[in-house]
Amino acid sequence: MANVNIVTPATRASNSKLIDPGIKKIWFDEYKQLEPKLEKVLKVESMSTAYEDETNYAGLGEVPEVAEGETYTEDAILHTYDTTYTAGKRGFLIPVSYELDEDQLKKVQGQTKTAARAVARTVEKLGASMLVNGYDTSYTSYGDSKPLFSVSHTRADGGTAQSNASSTGITLTDANLETGILSMRDQLDDRGNMIEAIPNVLLVPPALEKEAIIITKSDKRSGTADNDKNVNAMTEYTGGKLNVIVWDYLGSAAGGSDTAWYLLGSDHKLMWKWRIKPRIEKLNDSVGAKNDIYYWKARFRSTFGWSDWRCVWGSKGDGQAYAS
Repeated sequence: MANVNIVTPATRASNSKLIDPGIKKIWFDEYKQLEPKLEKVLKVESMSTAYEDETNYAGLGEVPEVAEGETYTEDAILHTYDTTYTAGKRGFLIPVSYELDEDQLKKVQGQTKTAARAVARTVEKLGASMLVNGYDTSYTSYGDSKPLFSVSHTRADGGTAQSNASSTGITLTDANLETGILSMRDQLDDRGNMIEAIPNVLLVPPALEKEAIIITKSDKRSGTADNDKNVNAMTEYTGGKLNVIVWDYLGSAAGGSDTAWYLLGSDHKLMWKWRIKPRIEKLNDSVGAKNDIYYWKARFRSTFGWSDWRCVWGSKGDGQAYAS
């Protein structure tokens, strides 16, 4: 019997790439239009493998005086704490019937937009969770086994523990903002050296947006009849005008707090790492041939955490004692 070459018929399922560009354009356009705050707040990097270890070191101490003929004193960089980043995977499938694709393509495009929004929301919420859960002792990343915000961060050299959190949950006011700024500027490295941790971002939930803008953008001090200059708006005081960033995913509506507020310096190490950025693709398999259903798959791989707590400061803003 002669060999028979069976030719698979061309179908929309087997030629899905013909319509991929349009769907993908809708996906990426929608994703970009959502104006994510994550990249304005966190340090964003790419990962080349599924795992990354970041090793931290403290700098050298003060340079000692050397008398004529004396031997130089030896010093060495101090290995402090490590942070391990492990990329996790997230995604979902979107089933689409052939009939829907044939008769109501706009609905298919609408589902693509919905998927883009879902991914964007998830990424934003995950990124903000680092701050939202920053006082929870079950959430640790840095090697000192403390939450992101702690009043007792241990020093690798055994020196006095340090704080990057308000122990009394001070509310956001002009005077309390100064307290936070000064507290952050007092932060030391693991050998007790000044690191010049100068804040340039005041990060707040929507409920504190108005207060944050009044405090930082007014020419005069807020909440007083005096005509004093508002130093929070002065470059000389903050190392650069204090930029207010409002992140919706910090608020109570997203599971966060309407009273908590945060200060960030340009050298902070709150990290978001992409292994695979969000993408959407159409799946080709034999299932569609049986029930006239095909699938779009959205997925991404990422991880987040902090490689150091320094250049970050926070207050719960609830007026309650905090001792972790």
